[in-house]
Amino acid sequence: MTDATETGVPYPSEMAGPVDEWSEQIYAALSDWPIAQTGEWTRWEPGYLLLTITHVDDSEVEPIVLYSADEELTVAFGYWETHNPAPYEFWDAEAGVIVEHAKLLVEHWLNGSIRTAVLTDATGKWCGSATIEPEELAPQLEAAARRVRNFHPEQLEVRTPRKCDWKPTLLSENG
Repeated sequence: MTDATETGVPYPSEMAGPVDEWSEQIYAALSDWPIAQTGEWTRWEPGYLLLTITHVDDSEVEPIVLYSADEELTVAFGYWETHNPAPYEFWDAEAGVIVEHAKLLVEHWLNGSIRTAVLTDATGKWCGSATIEPEELAPQLEAAARRVRNFHPEQLEVRTPRKCDWKPTLLSENG
């Protein structure tokens, strides 16, 4: 996961220096998006960009991070991440197509259409994360726990963009 508290050089700025072509395409495709306009852009070596969003509609949210590296766009929120978030048939899509899918994914996270399930073991060590839809939570949570059963998950937490809504649950309590 990306640590949103790290700092780079603000982008665009005189000090930022050049970015690679992929990062420039990502920036161009995201820069007019209202949600991105509330975030902070930083430039990272060797020419990658990171967008950190901590406020949406004047409300604080857990950090949403989008970054360009090695001709991929990574989207991370709620202790979950994905790379080039386009449907599988568009895996090698142009930056603009990938950005549109990334924006949709973030908007679904923000409007509650998806949440994340974070599984941890008895010591609190991360075992895995998954996106889930609010309807029929039990089967989705069971499937997520089965996928990481070799890591012995004992607790899960369903996450939303606002940390105050997070509620950890022991898996034995959840069935």
